[in-house]
Amino acid sequence: MAEQHGKALVPQIRFAGFTDPWEQRKLGELFEESDERASDREILSVSVANGIYPASESDRETNPGASLANYKIVHFGDVVYNSMRMWQGAVDASRYDGIVSPAYVVTRPNSEVYARFFARLLRQPMLLKQYQQVSQGNSKDTQVLKFDDFASIGISMPASENEQRQIGAFFDRLDSLITLHQRKYDGCANPLFLERRISCRKPSHQNRCSATTTPSG
Repeated sequence: MAEQHGKALVPQIRFAGFTDPWEQRKLGELFEESDERASDREILSVSVANGIYPASESDRETNPGASLANYKIVHFGDVVYNSMRMWQGAVDASRYDGIVSPAYVVTRPNSEVYARFFARLLRQPMLLKQYQQVSQGNSKDTQVLKFDDFASIGISMPASENEQRQIGAFFDRLDSLITLHQRKYDGCANPLFLERRISCRKPSHQNRCSATTTPSG
């Protein structure tokens, strides 16, 4: 959260060494729409839960249809959003080069922007409400956020790219830890290739779960 001091916007909590107030900017001052097209690159998807990822890693069947000719090029660091699901948070800064469906909007940040910071900022609940307000369409299922409407939205951001970088890196590390622990939990709870005999005991000072594994086959 940030507090307004006169015209200055100063975050309540921030990393050491940063004291300058945050700036209020329009997204159109920081991003431009990219409309490069190609058909010979890896297909990427954008989801609310997983951000941008190779479509080949999805459990769902990828069927782009007969032609990829109109697919949009995505470069590492581009910020891409699903125009029909932006109000739900379907946006991310790409860690991949590839192509996406024409239904997605590809934006290219300028030199003031550290993309991984904006991958977090653009999913904030306050902004999700604004996306819904400016999207075009009669219902949630038909609403589309065009780039011009995206560009009109105002945000608060650190002027220092170093501060953006530290914030983005902090949340990326946090996500990695959460994913790691989730995988460990899933490995214990839902084994795919091992038959597990799990016995749990509960000493007075802590809970413990011990497992023995026997390879199947």
